[in-house]
Parts: sequence; C-alpha cells; structure tokens
Amino acid sequence: MSTASKKLKFKTSAKRRTLHDGSTHISDFDELVISLKADQRFQEYEIDYPKQDIASLSLGQSTLFMIGPKIWSNPRRLKPFINDGSSTAQHSLICCGSESDLENVPEVLHISHSHMLVFPSTLTNLHFLVKDLIRNKDFQQLANLDKQAATETLENVKHVLSISRELNQVRDVNRLLDLILAKAIAVTKSDAGSIYVVEPESEGKEALLVFKICKNSSTILNLSEFKMPINDQSIVGNSVLHAATINIPDLYSLNKDPDKNPYHARHDVSWDEKNNYECHSMLSIPIFDISHDVIGVIQLINRKHGEDPLKSKEDFKNRVTPFADTDVEYGEIVAHQAGIALENAMLTEEKEKLFEGFVDASVKAIEQRDPTTSGHSHRVAKLTLDMAEIINKTPNGIYGSTYFNESQLKEIEYASLLHDFGKLGVREQVLLKAKKLYGWQLENLEERFELIRSRYEIDHLNEVIKYLKTPQMFPPGLGMKHFQSEFKAKVQELDRYFETIMKSNEPSVLEQGNFELLKDIANLSFNDSKTKNRPFLLADELKALSISRGSLTPEEFSEIQSHVTHTYEFLRKIPWGKDLSNVPNIAAKHHEKLDGSGYPNSAEATEIPIQSRIMTISDIFDALTASDRPYKKAVPVERALDIIEMEVKSGKCDPDLFKIFIESKCYRGVL
Repeated sequence: MSTASKKLKFKTSAKRRTLHDGSTHISDFDELVISLKADQRFQEYEIDYPKQDIASLSLGQSTLFMIGPKIWSNPRRLKPFINDGSSTAQHSLICCGSESDLENVPEVLHISHSHMLVFPSTLTNLHFLVKDLIRNKDFQQLANLDKQAATETLENVKHVLSISRELNQVRDVNRLLDLILAKAIAVTKSDAGSIYVVEPESEGKEALLVFKICKNSSTILNLSEFKMPINDQSIVGNSVLHAATINIPDLYSLNKDPDKNPYHARHDVSWDEKNNYECHSMLSIPIFDISHDVIGVIQLINRKHGEDPLKSKEDFKNRVTPFADTDVEYGEIVAHQAGIALENAMLTEEKEKLFEGFVDASVKAIEQRDPTTSGHSHRVAKLTLDMAEIINKTPNGIYGSTYFNESQLKEIEYASLLHDFGKLGVREQVLLKAKKLYGWQLENLEERFELIRSRYEIDHLNEVIKYLKTPQMFPPGLGMKHFQSEFKAKVQELDRYFETIMKSNEPSVLEQGNFELLKDIANLSFNDSKTKNRPFLLADELKALSISRGSLTPEEFSEIQSHVTHTYEFLRKIPWGKDLSNVPNIAAKHHEKLDGSGYPNSAEATEIPIQSRIMTISDIFDALTASDRPYKKAVPVERALDIIEMEVKSGKCDPDLFKIFIESKCYRGVL
C-alpha cells in the first residue's frame, strides 16, 4: 500500500458528519475516498487510490477516475487522464473540488467531457453519478461493438462486391474457376478446396460431375480432371441432388455407417494417409445459374486459424475448426456470384464456339463454291495473324507502339478467314471461269465450226454431183481435182481459224496480231441449212477472246470485285458484339490500295486499317504462290516477293509492313 493510501486509512478515525437523511456528507477528497471504501453501495466496484487526490472505480470493462485539485490543476499530472473526447474512450473522469476550486478547471477538461463533483456533497449523489457514468459507458461500449460489427459487415459486403466485380471481368472459364476457388477459400478461411462442374445430360448420356480444379495451402496435389456420377454416394453429389449447402464439422467424427450420417456422408481416410493430409471440416456449396439450376459445386476443406500451412497432427487438431454460420453465409454469397460469372463465361465460350463453327462452315462453303482456291482463306488468315503477332513483338519503327490484344487478334482471324465470303454472291460460272470462253461457249463454238465444216463438205459434194451430171456446164480444166483442192484449202483455213481461237482462249497474254485475226474471223459468215446467214464468231465470243490478259471480261472482273462489297454487306448484318465489331470493315478493305487505286471504294491510305494492309500483302502473296489455280501456274517465292515489292514502290502496299513480312520470313509457314 502506498504512503498516500496509509494516510487515508489513518484518517478513518476522523469524525464524519451525517445528514438528517442518513447520507454521508463529503467535504473534501480524503473524505470521499474513505467513504467509498466504507459504503456498501460501492462494494460491487473495484476501488483503488494509488496516490493522493486520485481514486478509481472499475466495473467490467469500464473505469471511472476521480481526481482532486492537486491533479487537475497540474498540467503534467493531468495529462494521463485526458482523453480525446471520443466516445470510444475506456474511462470517465470526475473532477472534484469546492465550487471556487472548480471555477478554475482547465478548458481541456471541458473539451474532454469530464464531469464535476462539487464539495460539499453526499455519497448518495456520488453513487448516482458513478452509476449513471458507468451505465453510460456500458451503453457506449455496446454501441461501439454494434458499430464495429456494422463496420465489419460493411467491409465484408464491400469485399464480396469487389469479388463480384473481379469474377465478372473474367470470361475464360478455366481462369474463372481458379479465381472462384481462390476467393471462396479466402472468405471462408479454408486451407484447401476444389470445384466440380456439372456436365449436362446429352444424347442419352446421364449428367456427370467433372472435377476441374483444386487448391491446397499445405500440400501439393497433382490431380487430373475426372468425371463421376451424380448420386448420393458422394457429398458433392448430394449437394447437386439436394441443391443444398452441406456443412460437416469433422469428417473424422462421422459414423462408420454412412446411413447414420447426414446425406449418407462418408470419408475415405486412406486418401488422407496417402497424401499425408487430414480432411476434417468440410463445406460443400452448390453453384446456381440464373435459372437456379445447379451448374457446379465448391467444396472447401479445413476452416483454419492463421495463414500458416497445416503440417503436423497438432496443427490439424488445434487450428482446424468447423465452418461457422458466417463462413457458410459468405461462402454462399461467393458461390452465388460465381454462378452468375460462370454462366456468363460459359455463354461467352458458347458464343465463341458458335462463331468458330459459323466461320468454319462459311469457309467450307466458300471452298466448295470455289474449289480452285481451297485453303486460300486459311493460309491468308495464318499469314495475317502471324504478321500481327510479329508486330506485337516489334519494339521499333512506325509500328513499334502498335499492339493487338486478344480480342483484336480474334477479330483479325475472323476477318481474314471470311475476307472472300462475298464470293458466294458471285455467279459460279464467273467465279470458276478458268479460260476466256465458258465451257458451254466453247462447246457451241466447236459445234458451229463442225457445222461450217459440214457446210463446206456439202457444198463440195454438191459441186461434184453437179459436175458429174453436167460437166459441159463447167469451164474447161475445172474438174474433180480442182474441187477437191478448193475444199481442202477451205477446211485448212477453217482449222487455222479454230486454232487461233483455241490459243486466244487461254488466259495468257494475247499474241500480237491475234486480235485483228479474231476480228476478221468474226466478220466471216456462213449459211446454215435454212440458208440463214450466220457469223463465225458471236459478239460476246469475240469480246471474251479479245481479252488481252487473264480470262475475265471487264464486266466479269467487276463482278468478281463485287465480292468485297458482298462480303461487307453480309458480315455487317452479323451481331459481332463490341470486341469483334471491326470484322466487316477489316475484311472489306483487303483489296484497297494506299494510292486510292484499289476497290471497291478507292479508299485513301488513312481509311485503310493496318489489319487490312497486312491482309492485302498476305492475300497477294498467297494468290501468286498458290499451286492450285487452274488458270495460272504458281509463281516462285522470290518472283512473288518482287511483284509485291513493285506494288510497294508504286505506292499501293505498305512499305513498313512489307519490310516486316520480308525480314520475318513468316510466309514460310504457308509454303
């Protein structure tokens, strides 16, 4: 006991005055302390008086300090008792003194909400004051606890909402499953967990549970994906069947007879022994889609204290606890958010598969329509994608800052694969025209020349018959030999005409002089059996045969060019979504040139996106080097590069992209 305490105890023999109502009259601080110790009403409090002019009463978590003038008038001695005035302070303060003393109480005591006890007073007044202050402090502490709980709940809600945002930003199913499991483990303070996904029934096959992913903070598990039936023989199966959360406090406490356990739960201890790990508490939470169908299960293992891994048997015994109601609540919230995110991701994956299937079917349709260019779309797509990925890795040059993200690369792939889709809108005979004359035109022309030959032969035979009947009607020296020679000459000339036509029908460059000869042939005519005068060559045949290079007339070439317009009109009607919205524009500009000489719109350089510029080079290269074109031979690689270089020098193709094309040698991938 301190010296001050001894002095106070000594004064207990002093005379104390009692009022007529029986309450003790207190005149100063010493009497106050003596009365506190003696009065029955204060026995429930823990009372201490360590120094002169200081006394404390404690009840539960609350403490009340009473200080006299020697304390509150001395700033240095007062400082430990001053709080910041907040309601979270753990103690209350009563300043004691006479009325004249308390008039000089420092301002800081008013700011800190201290209370005053004016001497003389009574123990009854003090008792009510202490009781009220302690009660108020208890109320404050309860309010603070409620506020703390509300704050904690708010923070948990914010955390869950942040989880929701994170989950809904991921569209890759495997990445999403990994994130879902990580968040579920975190909010429930689990040591391990796994996710199963429901594989719906199809084509007579029953629905299955597919083990997709697991995490364990304490041991390394290398588990491969596997499938299992959905039945009541497993806890996850029961979660699916009953669409319910299953919380098992301790798997090791289960009855050996599964029928005596909730949901027929059982635990294979041999798995634990094999992996040197103990599965005690388990929480299986179903994942629902928007239709409230179960699409998966999150299974969490070992709710634990602390972040350290579970290594020893003592860890599993002392640090693993059952999952509490709050764990279940927050786990179910994560599972709910996971269901929405997972369904969205699966829909995105389904949409991507739909697009992939549509694009693949479209390419097959193009190739079936035009077998001569089979493989062209895939080769152009590979070249264009390879170039785009090389640009992503190119730090310098005009395209050093250009980067194509995952969505843009997919956009390039689809646009490249479908760049010729508009060929479905081009007449098949034009699309497949390998020579200047269509097959049916050449067939008609051959029959016409056979008819001319027959007319020559008939005319020859008529002359011979007429000569044999009336030879005197013919000039001397004009006989059978002359008729035969004349017939032979006409047939030879007809063969020469037909040979010229056949040579001109090839898509190669028209030989010099053939154009005039074709016009001469077209000016010739013959009489058919009805004596109708008919030309050797029809006007459309002459026009086709007079093509100086290639196999298409200007009208046919224009029709071929229109495939780009058809491509754009078709693709723009497809709801590609925001990430792939540029597919139609990229595909529609692969025949545009930087100098404005391209088609279909003679676009300027600034109007041609880089993706289309890359595709232009890829398209030209493959068209030149392809070995499956019936109307031309494949051009050697070096010659093809020279041709593209000429296009670059004439301002038609992008020189920087062509440089990357040459230096990377990416074209080797399609040869």
